[in-house]
Amino acid sequence: MTEPARKRVLTASILHEANSFAITPAPLDHFRRQGILEGAEIPARYGATRTEMAGFLASGAAAAWEMLPIIVVPCAPAGPVSAAAFAWFRDRLAAGTQAAGPVDGVLLALHGAMSVEGEPDGDGALAATVRAIVGPNIPISITLDPHSNISDRLAASVNAISAYRTHPHTDHFEAGQRAAATLARAMAGEIHPVVHHVRGHQLRGFDSARTSPPDGPMRRALTLARSLEQADPGVIEISLHAGFGLADVPHAGPSVAVTGNGADPRYTALAARLVRFAWDERHNDTVKMHRVDDALAAAAAIPPGPGPVVISDFGDAPGGGGHGDATALLRAILANPPPNTVFVSIADAAAVQAATAAGEGAELPLELGGHTAPAHGGGPIAQRFRVLKLHSGAYIHEGPYTPGVHGNFGPSALLECNTVRIVVTTFQRNILDLQQLRIFGIDPQTCGLIAIKCMDAFRAAFAPFSRAMIACETGGVSSRVHTSLTFHHLRRPIWPLDPDAVVAAHAGYTP
Repeated sequence: MTEPARKRVLTASILHEANSFAITPAPLDHFRRQGILEGAEIPARYGATRTEMAGFLASGAAAAWEMLPIIVVPCAPAGPVSAAAFAWFRDRLAAGTQAAGPVDGVLLALHGAMSVEGEPDGDGALAATVRAIVGPNIPISITLDPHSNISDRLAASVNAISAYRTHPHTDHFEAGQRAAATLARAMAGEIHPVVHHVRGHQLRGFDSARTSPPDGPMRRALTLARSLEQADPGVIEISLHAGFGLADVPHAGPSVAVTGNGADPRYTALAARLVRFAWDERHNDTVKMHRVDDALAAAAAIPPGPGPVVISDFGDAPGGGGHGDATALLRAILANPPPNTVFVSIADAAAVQAATAAGEGAELPLELGGHTAPAHGGGPIAQRFRVLKLHSGAYIHEGPYTPGVHGNFGPSALLECNTVRIVVTTFQRNILDLQQLRIFGIDPQTCGLIAIKCMDAFRAAFAPFSRAMIACETGGVSSRVHTSLTFHHLRRPIWPLDPDAVVAAHAGYTP
């Protein structure tokens, strides 16, 4: 008896979240520093991680598929992708897809908020490129970050969408497995998945996708989505997206994608129901934002006890495309340093080079940070600093956020000023893993105050031992105060830039 042919499944992962207000586009070197991998390199590096790609590969191995990995570009939020870098990504993806020959299915890990110089919809362009090569009848199942801005082109180019269901994101692997499970059913002919997508009239929604509050809007929306899936056997998956409000593109904002078995208006109605949920919950923000002085005052008021108080810098968060060198929070800390404070991190390659030349133990004058966009979050700090430690900047995530993934600050230094320890790096990086402090000899659990350049992703690793977590608005380009930013391409009217009543009337949202 002849064995059935193994299913041939093409897979790739190209991730980028683009802040339209960052000063410069992200060149190819920005991504190469993260470790772009191609072909046979991918399983060896990613098989043991908890990423979407690892979920794809594990599912493929369990089903005995012939997996055809093309490329992995790790996520490193920054400005829009440069036109040259995007052309390189797209061409490598297209060449690999063409070289693979006939395939039975495709698994793609995308972010959903990639914009490019001259192309506002990078994710849609990548998906459409693959679709044009494999043809209209090959199922394409994708994963997305819940901070995604889904274009009509992206929704039309794929058959199934599965966004992560946690924020901080700790289910990349599970999202990959869900996408693969849908693909398996489609390749077997059990289902004929179609994406039904509805976009809201907001710039952000679902409490920015936070799932750490047990009764927050995102958790309740996810519960509703799961109940709607169970009630209708034709619903394959409901995927919720909070939007990425720092993208000045027409399709920015929250949306819902219902992957249904075939085309039916009832699936669109389900998506619209959840989009209306996002609108009704638009004012329910579970994180209170503080100004710099108020954040430090709130930290000082926390009763003593074990574990640090963590202040998160929303205004200059590399995970939101911030430059990572704004100084407003650090300047205020240095003026009146709380005991046992660590600041992580400031991206300043010149300062690292000067510290390296001086050597460990040396003291030297520096103008630290604030060079990229001093009007957004503060200019350089002129002080004397002592070099405590030098490091290559390489680390491996211990998790729970993407455990096993390699990261790199570039050459780095731990400096000290006014008793405050400051991690200074060559490249800006989101701070979301304890290893990013431990490589400098810092035990996060014994700190008094940790000031951290991150929005929410740090909570997965830091919340279990922290006394308190305080969100701080510092005026950088990842600011949540959208009225301080000037949008040119966003559709209008939209909340919160326009009055609620105007948006509701335009959208047909009746009380």
